[in-house]
Amino acid sequence: MFRFISVISLACTLIANPASAEDPIENARRNLLKLLPGDIEILGIEESAMENTFIVQLESQELFVYSRGDFLLIGDLYDAARQVHVGEERMAARMAEAVASVSPDQMVVMGPDTGRYVTVFTDTDCVYCQQFHKTVPELQERGLQVRYLMFPRTGIGSPSYHEAVAVWCSEDQGQAMTVAKSGGVVESTECENPVESQYFLGRKIGVRGTPTLVLDNGQVIPGFLTPDELLAEAEMAGN
Repeated sequence: MFRFISVISLACTLIANPASAEDPIENARRNLLKLLPGDIEILGIEESAMENTFIVQLESQELFVYSRGDFLLIGDLYDAARQVHVGEERMAARMAEAVASVSPDQMVVMGPDTGRYVTVFTDTDCVYCQQFHKTVPELQERGLQVRYLMFPRTGIGSPSYHEAVAVWCSEDQGQAMTVAKSGGVVESTECENPVESQYFLGRKIGVRGTPTLVLDNGQVIPGFLTPDELLAEAEMAGN
């Protein structure tokens, strides 16, 4: 009888003292650390609107993780009531905030301010970036300003990086961008420039390739679109 009462007493103590149980967020962190490569850092974990499901912030992406006991489920999270992909909604918000944090005078701007624009993470030697650049005059004629942020895919210190710096430091940045993307040589010039900070900004918010187009509502369009396709997307986004 004593043993039975002791077990009941212990069970009641555990239930009455939630602090003795592992915190759900720490449980999710523990499970993730068992699976993630050692060089990937978990920057933060927060609860989502769905029970036992957490939003995990890594360096350049978010994960939606269902964690319970020793089990994890990683995937997409949808708000069925609003018919919204929660991950895409959050990414759009991050993209819009990140782009808004960069002043236009820190971008290579193609065309006059018409109130309609698209911001493009670009690399001078990317084939699809070069293809997109050929459409810029038509986009300008049709009232869409192009704002370039530098994203040399091969990293800081690479030839693409130095070419991006040369474009930025040119007296006529737009013309230099056209020369670089046409296979020409832009005279190497050094000056104070935002190329490195823009590269790391792109990595932080999940830019993985170029061109990456961002509409002013944060909608992300990876890859090349024709002017008709881009303008249709911009119109649907209210731009």
